[in-house]
Amino acid sequence: QCPVSGWASESGGVTGGGNAAPTVVTTHAALRAAVNNAAVKVIHVSGTIIFPAAGRLTLNNQTGKSIIGLAGARLVSTDLTSGGSGIMTLKSSSNILIKNITFEGPGAYDTDGNDNLTIDLCTRVWIDHCTFEDGMDGNLDIKNASDLISVTWTKFQYLKPAIPGGPGGSNDHRFSSLFGSGDDATQDDGKLRITMQYCWWGAGVRERMPRVRFGKVHLLNNYFSSANNNYCIYAGYKADLLIEGNYFENVKNPIRLESGRFTAAQSVDNFFANVSGTTTNSGTAFVPPYTINKIPTQDVKQAVMAGAGAVLFQPTDCLFLATGEVDSKVKSEAKFYPNPASEKISLKVFSNENNAPVQITVTDFTGKKEGVVYRGTLKKGDNTISGISIKNLSKGVKLFEVKTNDKSSVQKVIVK
Repeated sequence: QCPVSGWASESGGVTGGGNAAPTVVTTHAALRAAVNNAAVKVIHVSGTIIFPAAGRLTLNNQTGKSIIGLAGARLVSTDLTSGGSGIMTLKSSSNILIKNITFEGPGAYDTDGNDNLTIDLCTRVWIDHCTFEDGMDGNLDIKNASDLISVTWTKFQYLKPAIPGGPGGSNDHRFSSLFGSGDDATQDDGKLRITMQYCWWGAGVRERMPRVRFGKVHLLNNYFSSANNNYCIYAGYKADLLIEGNYFENVKNPIRLESGRFTAAQSVDNFFANVSGTTTNSGTAFVPPYTINKIPTQDVKQAVMAGAGAVLFQPTDCLFLATGEVDSKVKSEAKFYPNPASEKISLKVFSNENNAPVQITVTDFTGKKEGVVYRGTLKKGDNTISGISIKNLSKGVKLFEVKTNDKSSVQKVIVK
């Protein structure tokens, strides 16, 4: 199990369907049946599923469920009508995991329709390594007293041009995420506690990255690069925002404040590159009750671009391993270790010869060397090198470079 962090780790965390046997779906009918069946705890989405007209699905009044995409999974809606649009709604449910799926809408068309994904009156929901693109009304909205939500390693974008002429009032409704549906939604007061970490607002997003009412929202180590936008983060009515360690590049108005109506929009350790407009820091935000890993702000762009979106190869993966990063003969996964280490790292290494010398050096995402952590020899074939100490390493994403006579490979480890 990959560890959940942020607000969704509170009150028991998110385990989804756990280790239940997965139901693999390849069609809309099969997905609908699995989503509606509370006895199905783990769904694996395979391939691209094109939704029929008015095909939006609702997962209603369920507890403990995972919907996980196999490599390349996509859910696609082309419905532009107000009532039939949208891909999925989570309603009145708890302990839900959505992972490694691309949600593709028909493009922004303002009919006051539905979002690619709406979270409505739900608690303890974790959205991880997903891509949301071209939502008609929005990409991902959270509303109606939903609470304890984490969104991690997720990418938001609009690749299709906006479709003008909708009756809702905007000819360019590429507005990604709305947290809290209105100032009069008093049920949201004290709720909408949301963490967004390692997320990427990329091409085409104009506004709402996110726009927040009421919620205590922690925006940590995210990357904002949506050029030609209007604004990024919006602190609306009673919004209490902790904006920490984010990387803003080539955007306008990174932080927009609704004058006299928000609670706080505290900016801490953020980096602004070629931005214009407001970067205002105002007030003191809430203090998160959870412990969460924070990577250095200067590392955020590279880390998020490398790992955000529906890019995982296996349902059990926690972090993306790019094709060129791991030698084809090294069958390693990204692993999480505490710091200082309560256990030693083990790496698998293949050698073409006996008594081959090996040296393992660690760098971080910025390329800073953290030293040689192992020297020794290998036997021919597969080797397991155990007992590599990490207690002197700093936190963050580490690249373990394994050098032998005949090759060099890289394995990725996260030190929490």
